[in-house]
Amino acid sequence: MSGDNLAARQWVKDAHREHLDMSALPPPPETFGRNERATYAALAELLCERTQRPAPAWTKAVGPAESPVYLDGGAAKSAKLRIFLERTAPEPLKRRRVYAMRGYLDVL
Repeated sequence: MSGDNLAARQWVKDAHREHLDMSALPPPPETFGRNERATYAALAELLCERTQRPAPAWTKAVGPAESPVYLDGGAAKSAKLRIFLERTAPEPLKRRRVYAMRGYLDVL
């Protein structure tokens, strides 16, 4: 959520190299706000879908973000980009009002 897409992409690569089971990710910390919990759950579901694993059970209890979350920093300045992201974001993200490019974190 900090906009550091390079670090996020590297984390996904490292997790894949370490054979991290995305379906076993722990629930978000209690200190996370609603938008952070929704983003974490959306990304967990997205990464599980891509690795053909079931999403962690706790994701069912996490609702959508309170306000739209755009994982592309350019969305803050571009209404056209926000609309594009809202239309084309992967379904696990869309369900939680989290928006990114279709191939977001698809680095494998």
